[in-house]
Amino acid sequence: MAKYPYILNTGRLKKFIDSIPKIGVPEKINTRTLPKLGYKSTNDRPIIKILKFINFIDATGTPNQNYRNFRDASKAKSIMASAIREAYSELFKIYPDAYKKDDDTLKNFFRPTTDAGEQVVARIVDTFKVLCSFADFEALPQKVKVEVKEKEGLREIPALPSGVTLNLNIQLVLPTTDDVSVYDKIFKALKEHLLSRS
Repeated sequence: MAKYPYILNTGRLKKFIDSIPKIGVPEKINTRTLPKLGYKSTNDRPIIKILKFINFIDATGTPNQNYRNFRDASKAKSIMASAIREAYSELFKIYPDAYKKDDDTLKNFFRPTTDAGEQVVARIVDTFKVLCSFADFEALPQKVKVEVKEKEGLREIPALPSGVTLNLNIQLVLPTTDDVSVYDKIFKALKEHLLSRS
């Protein structure tokens, strides 16, 4: 058994993923419905396992929100990148840029995850790379305006992907003074411009 899914003919997987925006949202994607979508060979069946692995369909074969969001061309590449990072989380812990790694590096990672031979290891790598071909791991999400106090004024910073937390460490150098009102004004300005939720 292999821990990571694979398909012998990765071209079929590529063709299926390419077709997701066009075929609509099937009620189920399973061994009964896959032939109706044009994938009649038993060699096409691993597509189901792969879709489950990247969380595009649930255990019953029902397409979920990831599947639906992938149909939106403006979101597709970031949705796939997020799905791959989650599904292959152990790989990305070791190689944050796993999608850039060569075949030998990837094979060395996947080899201990299966008792099968080198052909299966190669197909696991190929499957991973086909999935990555539909993802953009470096794409910036849609920008939102966030007020950031800088010398040049306000600037735009990119919105963060869902589930990502941004921590800001702001250091202030306060003037030396015996006038407490100076500090009051500084902290009042901080509250107004940085701590406000509006």
